[in-house]
Amino acid sequence: MKMLQIFGKKLTNGFDCKVIGCLLLALFVASAQGLKLPAFTTKTPRVSKYTTKSPSASSQNHDAITSLYRLNATNGITCILMQVDGLISVRYRNKLNEDVEGDLYMPDHPVLSGECVESNLEIMTMEFKGFKLSMTFKKSSGGEGWYINLFELSYSSSNPLFEHPDRPNLNVKLTSPAHTPMYFPTPVGKSYVCDKEQTVILYAPHDSGDQSGHIARIYLRDLHMQSFMFKDSGKWGPSFHCSATGSYRDETAPLAVGTALAIAVLLTISGYGGWRYFKVKKVQYGSME
Repeated sequence: MKMLQIFGKKLTNGFDCKVIGCLLLALFVASAQGLKLPAFTTKTPRVSKYTTKSPSASSQNHDAITSLYRLNATNGITCILMQVDGLISVRYRNKLNEDVEGDLYMPDHPVLSGECVESNLEIMTMEFKGFKLSMTFKKSSGGEGWYINLFELSYSSSNPLFEHPDRPNLNVKLTSPAHTPMYFPTPVGKSYVCDKEQTVILYAPHDSGDQSGHIARIYLRDLHMQSFMFKDSGKWGPSFHCSATGSYRDETAPLAVGTALAIAVLLTISGYGGWRYFKVKKVQYGSME
């Protein structure tokens, strides 16, 4: 009888070790899944409307393919800073009744102007090759974040960019949709950074009486941007990165999921241990009787 009890105890202990080992393995897997290291994540290939500007042979680097735009306030301090590889594409109809596109890069040295007077509103305007692109920056209602509220693009439908347009000599004004009032929201004091290509679509407002039928798309690649700076140094603030999907990256979410799974596994192990303890005690008590 005693030998059977010893054999049963060994068998039970062996079973316990296997169960606990499996639970510990599950704990390790849960923790590993919760911690997604960016360095080991495969990035989705970037699909672009266009190829980037061709940098000079002497400088194959990030700065060579992007343009830097700096707008200073009246006191000489930088208020808006933007670095981007940008393209503007306008779809129009020609005299053959075909829908075609005219493309032009955002240049390195446009005519820059703007407003940096109000504490909650800033405007940067760049003019080049008969086009006028304006971006309106605003602060959130609580003042803790900034974003682009509006894009505006103005030009003539007879611009040399358009070959044989069906409706020449029209003054065209396209804007970003009113239902998308917040582009690139970023905490104040930080700079928005995104290497994923961002696209902004511009239409003619419904009540504008526009007759051109034009639609424009602004493609922004390798975007680094900051408004409401007001720093003597005029340098970038801490980076606020976008994710591969265009949303904003929160590193705490994977960690929270992994931690929750780890806690669940630990509770399972503790509960199983407590159940085994009382069961063994009960068996030993019955044997004594």
